Amino acid sequence: MDSNSSKGVSTHASWTSAISSFMLSHLANVVAGGTRTSSGFKAVHLNACARAINERFNSTLTGEQIKNHLKTWQRKFTKKNRLRKVSSASWDEKKFIITLDDEHYNGYIEDHKADADYFNKPLAHYGEMLTIFGSTMATGMYAKDSSSVLGIEDVQVDNDEENDGPATTDDRAEASSASKPKKSKTQENEDDGLISAFTSVGDKLAFAILKVTEPDNKLPEGLFDTLKTLPGFEEVHRLFYYAHLVANHHIARAFNGLPFENKMHWFAMFISEKFPGST
Repeated sequence: MDSNSSKGVSTHASWTSAISSFMLSHLANVVAGGTRTSSGFKAVHLNACARAINERFNSTLTGEQIKNHLKTWQRKFTKKNRLRKVSSASWDEKKFIITLDDEHYNGYIEDHKADADYFNKPLAHYGEMLTIFGSTMATGMYAKDSSSVLGIEDVQVDNDEENDGPATTDDRAEASSASKPKKSKTQENEDDGLISAFTSVGDKLAFAILKVTEPDNKLPEGLFDTLKTLPGFEEVHRLFYYAHLVANHHIARAFNGLPFENKMHWFAMFISEKFPGST
């Protein structure tokens, strides 16, 4: 019997930041290595991740618990991308930082205190999440919301405060009940609402048109020079990995945004899979 089967195993798991980091790094490397399916991670991928974690941390996680914890990080990724669109916010693609000046930050956080940790500081594990979730997301005005990526069932993202405590195999986000919209008291309010709606749609349409005109296959500048700075690899391996990055632009962009040690890890994992015994 598979030791990672959920049958007969406790449905509770304690997630530390170290275990979460290991899980995301492991699954990002699975995607970076070219292993993906149209419906997401298969049970064999999740079970392999659980085994790797159990060996490293002497834990007893199952593939089902990996799947559920991945949903938590999926909600975080969705929220981070949504907050990038906050008015007056800017985005640093290299450091993964959403910035707001003091005036706009104080005004926004006054009404959204739970979002304070998402601004003006690097977003932890964003590079790994971008590899895991971002590569399968549609973009633009007509894209489906990112709550359904990599085969993970839909989850609510409007009320996505995270809890790093025990996770269960039924880790679905609870749907929040939305209050019924109030009727406008005057025709003037209705007109203002329509004007605002049309303006918003117009802005989104203009943004979508601009995004369509941008090439989706643009590689980070100096990508091969970056590979040459990573020590301990043969030239043929650099060329082989560079060809892999050129063929997978989303992986190239995610790789370029990683810290130095993570770049080394991604490179080494790829080479060890393609050239067994060479590292």
